[in-house]
Amino acid sequence: MAAFPVNDPLENFYGNDVGIKGVVSGSPVIESYGVVFNLTAQEVANEPEMIKGPVGLRITLPVQEDETPSLPIPGDLIIINGELSKPQGLRNPGGYDYQLYLKSKGIQGLVYVESGKIETVGRDPSIFDGIIGNKTQLETISAAYLSKDVSDLLNGVVFGEKDIDSEIKLNFQNAGVTHVLSVSGLHVGYVFLLISFLLTLLKVKKKHWLFYLIPALFFYAVMTGFEPPVIRASIMLGSLTLGQGIHREKDSLNNFCLAGILILCLWPSQLFQPGFQLSMGAVLGIIFFYESLLFEYKKLLNKKSVGKAKKPGPIIEGLVLTLCATIGTLPMMFYHFKGFTLLSFVSNLIIVPLIGAFLLAGILFLTIAAVFPLAGPLLGMPLNFFGKTILVTLYGINDIGDALGFLWVKRGGFSIIELLLFVYLAFLIAGYYQVRKTWVKNTVVVTGVLLGICLIVLPTFPKNLVMTVLDVGQGDSILIETPGGFNYLIDGGGYYLEKDIGVSERVLLPALYAKNIKKLDGVFLSHNHVDHSQGVEELLEADFPVENLFMSINTNNDKLLNQNVVPINLLKRGSIIEGPDGVKFEILSPDGEVKPLGEDDQNNASLVIKLSYGKMNFLLCGDIEKEVEAKLIDEINEETRSQDIQVIKIAHHGSKTSSTQGFLTAVDPELAVISVGAYNTFGHPSDEVLMRLENTGIKTQRTDENGAVEITSNGEWINYKTFVNSQGEKQ
Repeated sequence: MAAFPVNDPLENFYGNDVGIKGVVSGSPVIESYGVVFNLTAQEVANEPEMIKGPVGLRITLPVQEDETPSLPIPGDLIIINGELSKPQGLRNPGGYDYQLYLKSKGIQGLVYVESGKIETVGRDPSIFDGIIGNKTQLETISAAYLSKDVSDLLNGVVFGEKDIDSEIKLNFQNAGVTHVLSVSGLHVGYVFLLISFLLTLLKVKKKHWLFYLIPALFFYAVMTGFEPPVIRASIMLGSLTLGQGIHREKDSLNNFCLAGILILCLWPSQLFQPGFQLSMGAVLGIIFFYESLLFEYKKLLNKKSVGKAKKPGPIIEGLVLTLCATIGTLPMMFYHFKGFTLLSFVSNLIIVPLIGAFLLAGILFLTIAAVFPLAGPLLGMPLNFFGKTILVTLYGINDIGDALGFLWVKRGGFSIIELLLFVYLAFLIAGYYQVRKTWVKNTVVVTGVLLGICLIVLPTFPKNLVMTVLDVGQGDSILIETPGGFNYLIDGGGYYLEKDIGVSERVLLPALYAKNIKKLDGVFLSHNHVDHSQGVEELLEADFPVENLFMSINTNNDKLLNQNVVPINLLKRGSIIEGPDGVKFEILSPDGEVKPLGEDDQNNASLVIKLSYGKMNFLLCGDIEKEVEAKLIDEINEETRSQDIQVIKIAHHGSKTSSTQGFLTAVDPELAVISVGAYNTFGHPSDEVLMRLENTGIKTQRTDENGAVEITSNGEWINYKTFVNSQGEKQ
């Protein structure tokens, strides 16, 4: 049972090399960075400490480009040595809680086996070994008679295997049909149809179906890893079959509730998982709206017709079904994934039936080829052609979407008011309420009065400045939201931990969409180092709307300087950008001298920005070092120095070459934020700097320990909170 342990037994082992003995509990997946599989550890040791299992771990074995890895088999008892780390939780606005996801799978730690070596010492027999062995045999048949892309696709839709080319995954995602690659109720439904067809063909009475259905669905659930959507769908279909067998009228809502309750009893943490929420939301949308919307459509269709009543065709029924599932999942799509593609209405109508037919044909192919191997090549040819046709169709749909360009809706989750309005409109459109003229008139009057009150009252509420120091790993990125609704980004971070995923895709865009920011009024680049500039470049490449680009007069980032999409403003000491809401950006460094910069000169050419709102001031130091800090102490005019600095973004990730005692004493902030990556190889932040901050009495927050730090100010005070450990304080 996947649950949330009150005390983490691995707490004292994180960040250390450990020896592990355990049983492989999941099929290995080959990723771009190595082989990944789950392990149920029986022993975890870091001398002299040892804990006894079972403890769920996710293992990563590095693989060289031209190397064919030797994969462990589920049930293997193995011994490995590697570095144990704690999975990342929610660290940024709009971010992904990987720790929560793994906990829902019963996994508490990550292990990186640098040597890539595994010692197999035996097997741990399981009652499911025979079924797992059959699955492995079927996957081997698929690989033998189908091309790799079609074989991977078949293994994905039949068994839920994740070893699918990243480009193919991206195309399914862009078309809004990525759900067909994860085994879900849709797949169980097709398996149920196949079993029903065979039972009907064999003239088995419906009251006896359950005796065949339960073993078949259990067999399928084991092969797909007991995924909750499979269990949910199996329970619902089992209840439906039982009801038909005893001649009881079906009640979809009761079956739905029964399935949900049983799953949450077995796996409570599923409640917080996007997959569970989307699966249940889609079914709930279909239960509540499908028949009602079809009824409303039939009324419109037959409003002026005479004679025999017209019925909606299969295309209309498919569109209505897709619409109902979309209504049920849309709030979760925006909350978890910050977007939704209108292309999914077309792609679901085309791709889902094709995948269903491919799934059924694939099951028949694998079954026949396993029993009659000589039939494998003959049956594999048409199935391979069918799979290729699906992929070509998918690419064509995406090409149309790219040509149109406006089909993606990007935003964060609904507010409570938006959610209530969305649900109300859904039930209204589905015909649950009768709309009367007097009702419409009263609604318009009440809405007008409420809007008028809002227009009068809302401007009197105090507006806040929000500064979020994002956790971009070993880099800098700060998001500024002003009281007047203007939005700015200072630096964009760079080389994120996951090499194949850009920092903008992993951190910046989710944060922007989570805060419903549709454009940036300005982006500042402090200096031309990749850990500050890469995210900015990625944002522009992603065509995210940016009104202005602000860079140091000494910048030498040719890529940004040569682009002609966003206006460039070169800044120097004395430059001021001030908005109508009283928020001011004042540049304190560098001076106005233009000079060529080498790699070692970049840090001291950083923009130093003083952000001011009301009586509150924030000093953002880029990567300056002690030489510039000394100049700032000496050269900042008396008026500026007399203004208190409440918050400082510590320079250069807490490097010992910055944040001198003299500078910290002169600035004397109440709060310091260090943007730094966990486990970085630079030794940041320096123990010396941390000691200076402590000796000066400055409260300090670090993104490697606390995640993103969100600071709010109304111009009179500051309040901050962190995304990890939920620390916060009003100053």
